[in-house]
Amino acid sequence: MSLMVLFMDLFLFVIIALIVLLFLATRLFRKKREQREIKSAGDKGEAYFNNMLKSILRDDDVLIRNVCLQKAEIDSLIINRNGIFIVEVKYYNGRLYGKSDDFEWTKEKVSPGGNVFYKQVKNPIKQIKRQTYILSQFLKENNIRIWISGYAYFINGNSPVDDESVINDIDELDRIIHTPGNKFYD
Repeated sequence: MSLMVLFMDLFLFVIIALIVLLFLATRLFRKKREQREIKSAGDKGEAYFNNMLKSILRDDDVLIRNVCLQKAEIDSLIINRNGIFIVEVKYYNGRLYGKSDDFEWTKEKVSPGGNVFYKQVKNPIKQIKRQTYILSQFLKENNIRIWISGYAYFINGNSPVDDESVINDIDELDRIIHTPGNKFYD
């Protein structure tokens, strides 16, 4: 093995160890959630996503779920030789309205009785940009420089915007996380 490959493997191990320690620390300080009889739509969406995700993860991929970092909860972190990938899972039923740079989007849902309901939801694109920034700052403070990118995965494919950070298909996520490139900073 060349020295560079050995260095990259050691570097990746240190990053994984740091994130695992961060994950464990957040678990210790997080308040216990009350058990619910019925899972929320978000929980169902994440469970569905995690089952799909298993089909594309490779042996050298590391998946960490539900990471809390400075009041930001990250649904999924995927770590591999290509970098760190934040994936925020959204399981919205109904129609969404909004733009990439809006603070909130509007969700429209029609009940079985035909009533129309509107609800404001956080813009997932803004959410992942914030999560990416927070994680990158944390790693920089610890002298770790690695590529981080964030994506919003819409299980129902109902994003109101066409944005490079929006994913509607598991094959697209597979391509993104497994395409080699210069993901480590010099």
